[in-house]
Amino acid sequence: MEKRLFLLDGNSLINRAFYALPPLTSRRGEPTNAVYGLTTMLLRLQEDYQPDQILVAFDVSGPTFRHVQFTEYKAQRRPMPDDLRSQIPLMKELLDKMGIQRLELEGFEADDLIGTAAKQAEQAGYRVFIVTGDRDAFQLISPQTTVLFTRRGITETEVVDEDALRKHYGLSPQQIIDLKGLMGDSSDNIPGVPGVGEKTALKLLETYGSLEEVYAHLDEIKGKLQSRLREYKDQAFLSKELATIRCSAPIAIDLDRKQTMDDAAVREMFQDLDFKSLLARLPQGERQAPAVISVKTGWDLDLTRLGAGDWEEFLSELKAHQDVYLNCPEGRAELLVRTGEKNWAVPKGLLLERREELITALAAPRIYAVGSKEILHLLGPESPVDIGFDLELALYCLDPEKRWDLASIAHYFQLEAPAVEPPAPDYQAAMLQVLQRIAPLVEERLKTDDLWFVYREIELPLAKVLAEMEAHGVLVDRGKLKTISHDLQVALDQLSGLIYAEAGEEFNINSPKQLGTILFDKLGLPVLKRTKTGPSTSAEVLEELSDHPIVAHVLEYRQVAKLKSTYADALGELISPATGRLHTTFNQTVTATGRLSSTHPNLQNIPVRTEAGRRIREAFVVPDGFYLVSADYSQIELRLLAHLSRDEALCEAFRSGADIHIQTASEVFGVPKEEVTDEQRSAAKAINFGIVYGISSFGLAKGINLTRAQAQEYIDSYFLRYPGVKKFLDGAVEQGRREGYVQTLFGRRRYLPNLKSRNFALRSFAARTAMNSPIQGSAADIIKLAMLRVRRALKEEGLQSRLLLQVHDELVLEVLEGELEATARLLKREMEQVWELAVPLVVDVYYGKNWRDVQEFELKE
Repeated sequence: MEKRLFLLDGNSLINRAFYALPPLTSRRGEPTNAVYGLTTMLLRLQEDYQPDQILVAFDVSGPTFRHVQFTEYKAQRRPMPDDLRSQIPLMKELLDKMGIQRLELEGFEADDLIGTAAKQAEQAGYRVFIVTGDRDAFQLISPQTTVLFTRRGITETEVVDEDALRKHYGLSPQQIIDLKGLMGDSSDNIPGVPGVGEKTALKLLETYGSLEEVYAHLDEIKGKLQSRLREYKDQAFLSKELATIRCSAPIAIDLDRKQTMDDAAVREMFQDLDFKSLLARLPQGERQAPAVISVKTGWDLDLTRLGAGDWEEFLSELKAHQDVYLNCPEGRAELLVRTGEKNWAVPKGLLLERREELITALAAPRIYAVGSKEILHLLGPESPVDIGFDLELALYCLDPEKRWDLASIAHYFQLEAPAVEPPAPDYQAAMLQVLQRIAPLVEERLKTDDLWFVYREIELPLAKVLAEMEAHGVLVDRGKLKTISHDLQVALDQLSGLIYAEAGEEFNINSPKQLGTILFDKLGLPVLKRTKTGPSTSAEVLEELSDHPIVAHVLEYRQVAKLKSTYADALGELISPATGRLHTTFNQTVTATGRLSSTHPNLQNIPVRTEAGRRIREAFVVPDGFYLVSADYSQIELRLLAHLSRDEALCEAFRSGADIHIQTASEVFGVPKEEVTDEQRSAAKAINFGIVYGISSFGLAKGINLTRAQAQEYIDSYFLRYPGVKKFLDGAVEQGRREGYVQTLFGRRRYLPNLKSRNFALRSFAARTAMNSPIQGSAADIIKLAMLRVRRALKEEGLQSRLLLQVHDELVLEVLEGELEATARLLKREMEQVWELAVPLVVDVYYGKNWRDVQEFELKE
């Protein structure tokens, strides 16, 4: 059976994919549509043809021998778009991981490398398929070589062999070159003979067969055509030479060398690029062996499911081992345990019956967990079980944006992962063994990368605090929520009436299509942006049109509707019937900055800027005899900016206790502090917080209604007054480029590969992230340390008050009325002294009977 070689024109195909597919981006914001398109084609070729070998050829930047012959060759081509250019190295990286060889040679084009490989393969007895969107490849067609020509996009291909070429084009493969010699090729700036188009060139070749024969019979050709051919003879033969694919490029091609796909690396890359739909299509071939086997291989995925009769044997196993490995998969009613070389599955019902015995048995060994918070919930957050290692948290500290699944973990630590997928029991058993094998390696890597403090002193102990907070929950007044829901519905009805009056008819306000018809067709408002289905009615668009009364009412309607559906109606349904409380989930490994997030429900996103939003907080209450206490860091990110930059003027402003925004306004606008206007203070506030987030003149101008020139002048004045800030921000970007990451005050890392991207938008976003991440990440670390210190101090002082919520820079507690003074004092002390900075940390403490109606607590001297 003859072998099959597929030769792909990488530049042609990735270019076609880029323009054929809609814009796609990864979760990091990098464009991926071209990579997705070419990868899809590769997988389809593998599925449909089972090729013995695939080679992908790419052009190399720089002049080729054709440019030497003709300096104007391809001179008219527009530069490659940045969004496409940035995908070329990404595609090459993916090909390498897929085990697909690349052909590249300086001075030669991809066509020449394909031609060279095709001829070598023919001599070696291969059946050759060339995949391209360039008709130049038709000259390579032979009895052994066929072209798969992509006609439209990347999915529709035409099989072109010798018969098809003659039938549809009326040419032989050799005549493709003669055709180019006569008519030229505008896409490559090959001149040909002026005035000779495709129709004339085809007629000449039909009559004479080749360019040489055309000129041998030139006297038979009449009129202007003869004159043109005679005048441009040299140009015609030069054009033919430029169009000829060289099949003798000096490149060594080993057709029999088979590279194996690194399955784990490819799956990891697919996940990073959000190619979820392609994961299932990956061939299950031989995997690439790791370069270094640092841990043993071999997988025992059997699970012994415990019955009541197996309990004593299981306890004996626990007591016989110094190290025990636990996994509590989400959505599974069981605890998975590994002791030595044996895997156990403990049903939740049996565990709850024998929980005290299990807790006692787990007191002696060191506990390793895939994820500790879930296990603490199962054993009881207040249980004395001490979890010594948490794989999920450790990996999050190593790289917070990496998708750490079994395949990517195995690849990172040079393991050959078993071919299992979640949520199968085999997958969870494999995770236990990965945990057992790599825990020492992970700890060593954390120490090497100076991440040990973040992991060991912040994230690991915080999991227990969060488990306690989640289990305790927060009290919510269901009756108050119903009242708020009713009032919000009244507001919606009133707003609907106002909107209908402006529109002159009733319609579905929640329908973008119907709203668009009213706004743009009937009322004639300008269309600012279009989507596939018509004019956009997004919030951004409506904000720009909000001078129109109907648009202002629609924006308010949407805000009120969201409050009603997301909070007033939904929160009541989530109250636990067992506890009468709301139990959110704090996500410790989701954000790239180290911030906690909250889900089911999200209690960190309740609006506070509007009265309607603040009413939702009114429903968060405390039992009789308690106060709800809120402790909030004041301007922590700006204080961290002062500390990290060590800008003396900014530091002094905070040390003096001055209003930082008035101080900045005074410095930037050059007026005495007592003469700063409210407008100037607002502008200074926007600059202060904007600087933290790497704001541009465009962004600042848009935010405070300035011209771009004015905004740039404000920013320049700011940096003139605070040169240390400018030096710090520039230094953060430079460190990111040099090291590949930036760090928080405590060593937490944020990797920023796009700082070296050729795509301006991606590079700019990465630069802003480099400026902001050390500040925002340090604030996240400080609030987490504060939670640990506050919880420890509450226990040490024997107080019954307890943490309920963490919302950005705010801690919310449930405090006994008799402990109010002691707890407020404790909060101020522990939160303000959590870490020594160059400027003071300031905490404001508030108390009340609900989360909205709180007043500042004045500490007694």
